[in-house]
Amino acid sequence: MSIPTSARSRVAAALAVLALLVVGTAQIASAGPSTGSGAQGETRVLEQPPLSADSAKHANVTSGEVSAQAFRQTVSAVVNSNGTLAAGQSFGATAASRIGVGTYEVFFNQVITAGTYVATIGIAGNVGASTPGEVTVVGRVTANNGLFIQTYNSAGTLTDLGFHTVVMF
Repeated sequence: MSIPTSARSRVAAALAVLALLVVGTAQIASAGPSTGSGAQGETRVLEQPPLSADSAKHANVTSGEVSAQAFRQTVSAVVNSNGTLAAGQSFGATAASRIGVGTYEVFFNQVITAGTYVATIGIAGNVGASTPGEVTVVGRVTANNGLFIQTYNSAGTLTDLGFHTVVMF
């Protein structure tokens, strides 16, 4: 009695899947929980190393030890590509303007010179998508409450693009 060709094909496929499962399980088991292969035969550690003695001094703030520096203030602005503030999307921003192609200034109601400035390309609102690009941000010369921002297309050319910026101080 001979076995039909379709039945032989199904048996062969089942054996191939079983072989793959056995080989794959063996490879996973031999890899171990904390290493994997990296580039050029390097061993890649998938777990964090323990804290150094210096890092341990800064780790694990306990309740009641939070410094005043942990409670910083934040201001933000959403600026359209024409240099105007987006209505209703800024906090603490008092003015923005386009002062040249891809070049803007933004002012806030607080002194921000001791702050951290972050900016990203983006448009106002919650509909649509922004043109890709890059943005730079630095404090505005002779203005302790302002930022100087430039936006570029992906080729590195100054281009008028909308952006969002946040300052923590």
